[in-house]
Amino acid sequence: MSPLIIPIAIEWVILVTTLAPMILVGRLDSRPRLGLAIWFSTLFSAGLAVALALGVALASIATTYLKLTANPIGSESWLLALVASFAPWAILAIAGISLALVNQRIAPMVSTAKDTAPLLAAASKLVRHFDGVEVRQIELPVMVAAAHRGSILISTAALATLNSAELDAVFWHEVGHIRGRHNQLKQLAGFVRALSPWLAASRALVIEVERLGELDADRYANRHVSEELLGATRSKFISA
Repeated sequence: MSPLIIPIAIEWVILVTTLAPMILVGRLDSRPRLGLAIWFSTLFSAGLAVALALGVALASIATTYLKLTANPIGSESWLLALVASFAPWAILAIAGISLALVNQRIAPMVSTAKDTAPLLAAASKLVRHFDGVEVRQIELPVMVAAAHRGSILISTAALATLNSAELDAVFWHEVGHIRGRHNQLKQLAGFVRALSPWLAASRALVIEVERLGELDADRYANRHVSEELLGATRSKFISA
């Protein structure tokens, strides 16, 4: 495989990881599921490009070994083969430095996603089922609702405050999260972020998965309740 593949692959990685935060952030709000698919497929392609570049660089070691063993030590052909063996790794090193410098430039353009307090430690009990999904009550004196592991968690304050129509609106929104597997996508985005914490694109991915997931859940809920009811109900919550 030609070493020329390495700069091509690296150029694609740089293109994807630098343009994605600038072009994709805030886009496709009307098609959140398409937006999620584009974000993940784009960064996945960058990962494949990195793997390809590393594979070609490693293959060059075997090629160089064969050339070196075929020529006497110290001969001109031997020296050329030795020098050529360093070229792929030099390209990777330069590309890595360039990528780091470019991402330092665009990192400030990506805002930090807000942290939400985990509800998983709170004790919960099953109170009902909604569209085949368990609804579990958590003992909290604030308005909170969330989807977790295929169930809907809702606080005692919300259950006591909202009427049946408002509860339905919240439940449909959370069912949208479950049907869209948004929590799994958030975990995958977090994994990508952990693998490449220096990339602005990975930070943007975490933020966009959170934002597009909320839009997708709203679209799902709006198939069953009005936008006005859903918006008014969600405004009462810390997290819905």
